[in-house]
Amino acid sequence: MKRVVPVSLSALLSCALTVSPAAAVDTAPPPGLLDRVPAAARTVFQIYARSDRGTSTGSAVVVGPGLLATSCHVLNDASRAVVVQTGEALPVTLVAADWRRDLCVVQSDQIDTRAAPLLPASQLRKDDLVFSLGFTGGRFAYDLGRVKQLYAMDGSRVLRGNAAFAAGASGGGLFDEEGRLVGILTFYKLSPDHTMFFAVPADWVPEVLAAGIQPRTADSQPFWAERSEIRPPFLQAVQYEYEGRWDALAQYAQGWLERDPSAPEARDTLEQALARAAPAP
Repeated sequence: MKRVVPVSLSALLSCALTVSPAAAVDTAPPPGLLDRVPAAARTVFQIYARSDRGTSTGSAVVVGPGLLATSCHVLNDASRAVVVQTGEALPVTLVAADWRRDLCVVQSDQIDTRAAPLLPASQLRKDDLVFSLGFTGGRFAYDLGRVKQLYAMDGSRVLRGNAAFAAGASGGGLFDEEGRLVGILTFYKLSPDHTMFFAVPADWVPEVLAAGIQPRTADSQPFWAERSEIRPPFLQAVQYEYEGRWDALAQYAQGWLERDPSAPEARDTLEQALARAAPAP
């Protein structure tokens, strides 16, 4: 599997990057892309959330004046949270939360970092170049990759790609080659052959902000952690793929496509499964 590349944040903010073998994509990145990484990096902070169960860490990305988006599973039931980049810890307050979408927004009057432009997921295509930025093991990390699939959900598209990230990067940013924010790093599935990285679309942020803090019940779960029978269809398909159950995936994708003939991701999944499934005897 790919690995994310840890790097000194001060070095990242002060100079352009070179691509290491671990971060290389299948083709050379377009001219100027690596010059845009430091600008995007300025929008990404580390977040610490303290609750009765201890302290959790993750990442957060600036999405507006004094506003940072992060994954709700990083905050969980925290009573206090702070963000850090290169200096002091700055207290933040929860101002919006959609627990099912796993997208929360916190606020600090002490942050004046300008947000990266937001690009709706509808303007992305498979194989578009993207890069991930977040914190892993207390250090800043990045990786270059490509969009591998986009899955329709709640009026936008959840992004799947191979720009890697690891524990601690949840809530960080996924950016396109122009340095525009396209997603919030959310969850991944790791295996030697089927490593998958997922980000919720950045264009959910305005909707979540407008709705404020949604009620949370004892059984509230992120969409990716719900029981399989109530998860979005693409996550059931992803599980079959992850397990290498190609015949089962083909059968499931066929039903998915029949239920939603206009879903290109269902068609792509069926084609992939049929190509990998065992031939008929």
